[in-house]
Amino acid sequence: MKTLPSFDELKALAETDPQALEQLRLDMSQDIIDNASEHMKPKLQAQLSHINNVIALGKNPNHVNALLMKELMRQFDRFATAVNDPESLTATTATVTPFRPRRDAETVAVEG
Repeated sequence: MKTLPSFDELKALAETDPQALEQLRLDMSQDIIDNASEHMKPKLQAQLSHINNVIALGKNPNHVNALLMKELMRQFDRFATAVNDPESLTATTATVTPFRPRRDAETVAVEG
């Protein structure tokens, strides 16, 4: 596995070559996933995909940081709930309404 460069090196990379910094993030993330147990790999891959989706929503680096912090806090709250009140995570109810097509809908013929 690669070693994370120093803060100063990362800062310089962010200023001079943001694409290289992004590639380093992806490469190191994939390294971690590749070295994880088979049980954890799908979960880590899903988490990386989710993080990538959050990053893609950002309009600039500060916005990305704000979005990632919001996501981190959301997951921290969920973790706290799992520790302090695990029953609440599975005690959900929903009303399922089956889809039924309208009977009076017109049939449209498609000519080909």
